[in-house]
Amino acid sequence: MKRHRWMITLCACLWLLAPVGGWSQTLTLATGEWAPYVSRDLPKNGFITEIISEALRIMDVEPRYVFYPWRRCYEGVVSGKVWAAFPYSRTEEREKEVLYSDNISYSVTKFFTYGDADIDGYASLEALKPYRIGGIIGYFYESAFKRGGLTVDYAPGERSALEKLMLGRTDLLPLNELVGWYLIKASFPEKMDRFNTLEPPYSVDDLHLIVSKSYPDAEALLNRFNQALKTVKDNYIYEGILDRYKVK
Repeated sequence: MKRHRWMITLCACLWLLAPVGGWSQTLTLATGEWAPYVSRDLPKNGFITEIISEALRIMDVEPRYVFYPWRRCYEGVVSGKVWAAFPYSRTEEREKEVLYSDNISYSVTKFFTYGDADIDGYASLEALKPYRIGGIIGYFYESAFKRGGLTVDYAPGERSALEKLMLGRTDLLPLNELVGWYLIKASFPEKMDRFNTLEPPYSVDDLHLIVSKSYPDAEALLNRFNQALKTVKDNYIYEGILDRYKVK
């Protein structure tokens, strides 16, 4: 009898969290390839996408995910063509143009090296001026690297940037640590032991949705999303997703 009552209570809780009578609306969110955070090739499009989907489900909103290059994702948000894009870190420049959700995950960015690079560490960006730096178009560090006077060779994506590093066209490449090793293992497993990272990390940042200021009801939708995200975190859904992807 007690088990029967427990099952009734569980079903009632799930019913309260589920959409009733179909989705109340559909929202378009832009993103790019950044496995294991997000990818077309991963179950449910990656762990950060799954977290966002759970929050939107609680909101009774159906997500429509579109995959673009990162610069196009950002421009879609600024122009109001999409409601939001993810995952993005905060910068002063972006805060002038977009709204931010509460943090969804975090990113540790480190400089990757390849082969016999004679670089043990660094104290500041200025110390990296003698080196050729790789980068990905549309990433958060573009303005800082420009202010620091670094020589940067930008690529359209992580794989092509890693290939430049392997070919010796660049000396250092800033990558999210999790993304970098995931991609190296998937694409260049036989060369994993030739890659290394520098300490300290270049940055440790929270990751968010960026939301269009010009999208109809943008702030109200964002407030609802933040409330739903808190529910996801408070009900252990969040931890369960991270455990499945073996993300700490």
